[in-house]
Amino acid sequence: MKNLKKFILIIIVLALVASIVALCVNLVLSKVDNKANPVVTMEVEGYGTIKIELYPDKAPNTVKNFIKLAQRGYYDGKTFNDIESGLIRAGLVETKNEDGTVLEEGPKLSNLKDLPEGETDKAYAIEGEFIENGFDNTLSHQKGVISMYRTTSGKYQQELSMVELMGYTSYVDTLIEQMRNSQSGGFFIVTEDSPQYDGMFTAFGKVVEGMDVVDAISNTEVKKETNENGEEYDTTEPVNAPIINKVTVDTHGVDYGMPETINTFDFDAVFNMFMQNYMQSSSTTTSY
Repeated sequence: MKNLKKFILIIIVLALVASIVALCVNLVLSKVDNKANPVVTMEVEGYGTIKIELYPDKAPNTVKNFIKLAQRGYYDGKTFNDIESGLIRAGLVETKNEDGTVLEEGPKLSNLKDLPEGETDKAYAIEGEFIENGFDNTLSHQKGVISMYRTTSGKYQQELSMVELMGYTSYVDTLIEQMRNSQSGGFFIVTEDSPQYDGMFTAFGKVVEGMDVVDAISNTEVKKETNENGEEYDTTEPVNAPIINKVTVDTHGVDYGMPETINTFDFDAVFNMFMQNYMQSSSTTTSY
């Protein structure tokens, strides 16, 4: 009888220990699973402060890239230089060539890290983390969502048509694929629900405070131009571009690490190469 009681007592003690261990494990896992997402604080001169929660579970490499750029001061002093219907855009530096074309420059590797001695600094890009590019990112572009700017085929529709006419049809899909991986530091915040961007751009966070500031920026006065018919129209270039004074990120003690980068893709350079090859081949054919 004593042995039986002793056996039962041991069973009870083991059950209690197992329960305590399970409880502790669940608490630890709960804290890991529910760790706070990083929060961006963006101070815009004359407008106020915007706070944006980032979602590493939706676009991990994009979040790493944004955090690292912010931590190294890349966004400080940049402007919201594009005010469109439904979105405001920032993060790239725009310069105009003599012919009036706009050149957009993004961050370089030195904006992410200190380069080893002898390593050449250069622009970089990161993969687009969205459905059309093979990533399971289901974050919808609802009002207040922040997403990455990239080159799109719509911008080069005429050039892509010319590539097909020159007989390089098989390369068109490759060119479009390269455009999907052309994001770097440029971002935009949607000021109204914009499902047309879902699956085509990397949404990676959402405004949690300061949506009134975003709305105020979206109402910034833009420059006007006149078309060939003498009709005046609004451009997307602000008269006085809102300046981002400072961007900081509260990672809650988590080190998200360095993003994976890829080489940039220069569509204009590739298109010019196609043109040269076509002209040379046409010249050779004509000579016969």
